Amino acid sequence: PPRVAVNAPAGARPSSWQELQSQAQQPASSPHPQARRAGERTSRWLRLRCGVQAYALELLKVQEVVLPVPLLPLRGTAAAMLGIMNLRGQVVPVMDLGLHLGTTTAEDDAQTRIVVLEENGEILGLRVSAVEDVANLTDSQIEPPDTARICQISNDLFRGVARIGQRPMILLDATRLLG
Repeated sequence: PPRVAVNAPAGARPSSWQELQSQAQQPASSPHPQARRAGERTSRWLRLRCGVQAYALELLKVQEVVLPVPLLPLRGTAAAMLGIMNLRGQVVPVMDLGLHLGTTTAEDDAQTRIVVLEENGEILGLRVSAVEDVANLTDSQIEPPDTARICQISNDLFRGVARIGQRPMILLDATRLLG
């Protein structure tokens, strides 16, 4: 299926965190302005993949996206906890998002990234298969998890499901991931 790049030429992918940030600073625009209801809130989401499954994290909670670095393993932690990394002097625990969600591990290849989440001083790195782009979603585009018929999901990490094109993506709750 063709990829839909938001605020970018067809087929273009952001190559750096700075490019993603510059996309995020552009005014929020909906691909279907007439479909937007008056006063409806628009939020920005960082689209990413774990294996073939598409996910998204609210951009406000994403501190940065970095290339994978060697990790210092931690003994006695859950299998999904890969270890800790040094991010400019800051110790950041790194978790495999796919394993944490009970799906497949994020393969280590040229597209693998670590998405660093930060909220209220809490920080966490998530290893993902790929980072896609930034998407603008209006509240009406987001289905709550209990009404989303895409898959029977009962996971408190899921905020809902949204569709861009034909491909559904699961919206993750960054606050609960950090908690």
